[in-house]
Amino acid sequence: MLIQHIDGIELEKEKPNTSEDFFNRSEATYESNGITQTFHLLYVRYFEEKLQEELTQHDFWKGYLDTYKIREIAALVALTSNDAYLKRKRSYINNYEEFRNLFLNPNKDVLRSHLNTLKKIVK
Repeated sequence: MLIQHIDGIELEKEKPNTSEDFFNRSEATYESNGITQTFHLLYVRYFEEKLQEELTQHDFWKGYLDTYKIREIAALVALTSNDAYLKRKRSYINNYEEFRNLFLNPNKDVLRSHLNTLKKIVK
């Protein structure tokens, strides 16, 4: 899997009666077997706010959170943590523990490789 692009946004209300402003969307565009795909991960914004402080205490995440916001890397973390996400175009997480576990049990070697490569491209 070759990661081409990662991004994350805080959704904003398009209409006054929607709740979009409570959610974040993370995306990762990657190439696998010659096919380019984009995976979107939608989750409750509060999860990111709650997890931010905890992750800054973990040695693995300290340096990466100086460069990336959680919403920018969440889709990549999901893709590298569970092959089931590779079969989807989008996913929604509405459970904090499920979201938290993506970051607490990452595939460190694969993530380190992808994030360090992306960091070089950004600079």
